[in-house]
Amino acid sequence: MASKKNLKKDVDYLITDLILDCYACIEEHPDKDFSAYEEMINEIIIVKENLLERINHFDSAVHGNSRRYFRELKKDLIISITGAYEKLSQLGC
Repeated sequence: MASKKNLKKDVDYLITDLILDCYACIEEHPDKDFSAYEEMINEIIIVKENLLERINHFDSAVHGNSRRYFRELKKDLIISITGAYEKLSQLGC
């Protein structure tokens, strides 16, 4: 299993990159209503907090196999990031 520290860094990097892309879209299109971008940023911050909480609170007695647990966590991260980028492209950026 990769370290929790590296997984947290990956989560932070991917989420931060997505947020920066949202702000870049806001700057590129100042005439658009940016409330949809703000909503997406808020949603992705909630996802980040949820993922970090799940990483920090792993207990083998409760969750069982660590490989399966962290594989699901990584899968959730990728699905969230992919969905957010699809939504960002639908907003016209």
